Amino acid sequence: MTARLRTVLTDTPLLVIAGFVLVAALPSLGLGFYWQRQVMLIAVYTLLCSGLNLSFGYAGELALGQVAVFASGAYVAAILFNHGHTDILLALLVATALAGVAGLISGIPGLRLSHWSLALVSFFFVLLIPSLVSILDEYTGGSAGLPGVLGPTLFGRPLFGRDFYYVAIAATLLWMLVLRNMVVSRFGAFLRVMAESPTLAESLGGSVRLLQIQAYVIGALPAGIAGVLFTYMTGFISPTTFTLSLLIAVLAATVLGGADSVWGAPVGAAILVLGPLQAASFQKYSSAVYGIFLVFVGVVFSMGLAGLARIVRRRLLLRRLARAGAAGGSGAAGELGELSIPGERLEVAGVAKAFAGLKALNGVDLTVEPGTITAIIGANGAGKTTLLNLISGVLRADAGTVTLAGRPITGLRAHQVSRLGVGRTFQTPLIPPRMTVLEVVESGRLRSGAVGLLPAILRLPRYYRVRREDRAAALVALSFAGLEHLAHQPAGSLPLGTRRLLEVVRAVAGRPHVLLLDEPAAGLDDEGLRELEMLMRRTREAGGTVVLVEHNVPFVMSVADRVHAMELGRVIASGPPDVVRRDQRVIDSYLGRRGRTEPGAAPRADVPSESGVA
Repeated sequence: MTARLRTVLTDTPLLVIAGFVLVAALPSLGLGFYWQRQVMLIAVYTLLCSGLNLSFGYAGELALGQVAVFASGAYVAAILFNHGHTDILLALLVATALAGVAGLISGIPGLRLSHWSLALVSFFFVLLIPSLVSILDEYTGGSAGLPGVLGPTLFGRPLFGRDFYYVAIAATLLWMLVLRNMVVSRFGAFLRVMAESPTLAESLGGSVRLLQIQAYVIGALPAGIAGVLFTYMTGFISPTTFTLSLLIAVLAATVLGGADSVWGAPVGAAILVLGPLQAASFQKYSSAVYGIFLVFVGVVFSMGLAGLARIVRRRLLLRRLARAGAAGGSGAAGELGELSIPGERLEVAGVAKAFAGLKALNGVDLTVEPGTITAIIGANGAGKTTLLNLISGVLRADAGTVTLAGRPITGLRAHQVSRLGVGRTFQTPLIPPRMTVLEVVESGRLRSGAVGLLPAILRLPRYYRVRREDRAAALVALSFAGLEHLAHQPAGSLPLGTRRLLEVVRAVAGRPHVLLLDEPAAGLDDEGLRELEMLMRRTREAGGTVVLVEHNVPFVMSVADRVHAMELGRVIASGPPDVVRRDQRVIDSYLGRRGRTEPGAAPRADVPSESGVA
């Protein structure tokens, strides 16, 4: 067996495929017609739930237009059938295309609205279904519906009984594998990062608008497929099927199965179909019961069944690693060798920025050379963080220029600046809590060597090459910081100081030309400070360009090659650490406020908060 084939087989969820094969074989094992319909209904709801998993569970976007898209797919199949186009592949193709358009239309408000506003707007699309059906009653049959949609064909062969059952199971399995390959890739990592923080996603090289649109469109596709299967399974559709109660039921099944899990969808769908949908008397109270259930699950059981399974699996993995003495895979780190970071020259010239008339920056000039650590100090409100935001593209300058290796980057969006090689950390650590430490560090590599959706879905050689490089670079960065033993721990379980250090490790793993560190030492104990200092020095030795904003003056003076002191948006002193520390203007404006007896003491409580204008 070749290494390539072995990798593909190892990466493929063979157990899941075997499960679907077993389900497909059930009619041959004696499964009756009634239960065949129930299994197909589970497949339909699995497709609906999987779309919500992508847009809501992974991307964090509350685009809840699944039922409207479901209806569009169902009516497309019925209308095509009544006009003599009975091939199921044609119906699936047209329904999928229409689903993508419907997903885009229902999700576009999310480009400007908050999560809950988007949810309300997408709920509105469900209420439009009866009106649209009535307006187009010549094609849709109005409130009476469309009967007699039975006997689709596949390449001219009629699909009845078991044949249609096999097609429904195969279509669901194919979509689930496509979805799984998407989320277990850089695209899926970007979605999980965006769900935590759009700002973080931009800083790692992702266009949030593009990611949102992709989540809306791709998340709608399985609902269109589900509509086609539902129409041919029931043989009749009417607007009474596509209601808010259905949407709430699908949302409940999604949350119960696990919103951020691919394989939680069939679990939640099976519980929905085999549970409440079996009781005819349940319909009367369904909305109230589903509402109470969602509140209960959201408070007590937010991770769903898949989340519980993930916890058990992770604990078993950690025990196995502990017994084997692996603890993070140091062997893989050793194979990569030393970290090499191609630093570039950063120049800031005459940069100015004002907020409602308040000048946060007023003509800032500084230069950072490759292979150096340049620190920026100053009191709260001096403009330090604002300067980092301008360099990284989070904010746009009112005047002045920022150049990287002689190339102007002023005015570029944050994801464009990131892809040019600018990495950063934040004052408050932005760490997706449900990602493992290793996954968080791997996400620092998202800005480089992008792999498109098609190579990820088809698992082409390029996908595996980039994944190996990401894993190896992440392990090296973790080993440099002494965090390799935490590789498989959930990032959300780490203390604040370790999360701060993890942010730096994530940025270093991306090998940025310029690394911007915003108060990385805050909350670190002595051991954490030593690890941070070691990581920064190794970054400098590897050729990196480091810009450090920090209040811990002793730490700054011990690690920086050059220091710039700021006051009220201006640079008031520049030079080697010892020179700047003795500058009277710096003592009067900053060090004096921190206490002349101990320059490294914490800032006084009466110093105004930076509020983003540091």
